[in-house]
Amino acid sequence: MKKNIGKLAITLSLLVWLIDRLTHSISITLGKIIYGDLYMQHVAKMIGDRSCKFNIDMYLAYTLFTVFLFGILLYYSSMKETVQHETV
Repeated sequence: MKKNIGKLAITLSLLVWLIDRLTHSISITLGKIIYGDLYMQHVAKMIGDRSCKFNIDMYLAYTLFTVFLFGILLYYSSMKETVQHETV
């Protein structure tokens, strides 16, 4: 069970990271949800998502990295064999 959850966490985090790096759609959607009207505000006389998108990218990267490490931890902990101790 832990092995399957670990594989799912590893695969899901890598897949979400790849989709976000190729399309940036996940970061843009999260930025609009979290920042709302402030998402496309003027920053240094430029309208754009530079300030918000950087923050969202970093939060997403930290979250996906944590899920990836958690998946590796679950995967390797499920492979550990337990030894039965005989009591005399």
